[in-house]
Amino acid sequence: MFDLTNKTALVTGASSGLGQQISKALAKAGAHVLAASRNKYALDNLVDTIKSSGGSAESLELDISQLADVKTCLSSISPIDILVNNAGIAKLTSVFDDDHQHNFEKVIQINLIGLWHVTKVIATQMRNHKIQGSIINIGSVNGDSMPGITSAAYNASKAAVLQITKGLVGELSPYKIRINAISPGFFPTEMSKGSLERLGEKLTSRIPLNFIPDLSDMDATILYLASNRASRYVTGSVITIDGGISWGGIS
Repeated sequence: MFDLTNKTALVTGASSGLGQQISKALAKAGAHVLAASRNKYALDNLVDTIKSSGGSAESLELDISQLADVKTCLSSISPIDILVNNAGIAKLTSVFDDDHQHNFEKVIQINLIGLWHVTKVIATQMRNHKIQGSIINIGSVNGDSMPGITSAAYNASKAAVLQITKGLVGELSPYKIRINAISPGFFPTEMSKGSLERLGEKLTSRIPLNFIPDLSDMDATILYLASNRASRYVTGSVITIDGGISWGGIS
């Protein structure tokens, strides 16, 4: 069900955190992974790690915020079967702080417009090559049921990611391209480090399952959505992986 042999996967934001873990999981399942981000050094280390474990991968230096760069970079790659839109940033964006205006625009540019750039190019490629592909967008509980934990721009961008996922079902389904989203809670990544340190036991106590997950707790869901055998009738869905925190919320 989860064998991805002979499949090619593109993972954005692959140089750290969930992106690294997702890349490793896909490679372990047999996929050839194109690990993409702006951090070439970290990507090369990830590729070496995957290869040393018997997997197949290559690095792809990519700035998703620029459509011209996305088109140029992705035009020369092999056809993609699996796209994981994982790249994202979080910055403070107070409505009363003029200095935060640039932060707001940057968050929207990466988390939303960048995701759209990559999806546009890869979905078109899948259609033209008649690939029954899988697109997986990484959202956040902050974009659904838990606004207020971080910046307004981050929350808005992740809410939009979930709506893009649902909104593209009609366009992509005639070409047998599936699109789904994962909505993670607090995973131990570089982005969430500050919140995890600040909230500490207060956070854990408000998670119904009462623990902070490992990055690998995302693996099974990624493989499920990536596999046309396992999830061939699943599109337009959002799978929440948060230990139940969005059920109870946190202040």
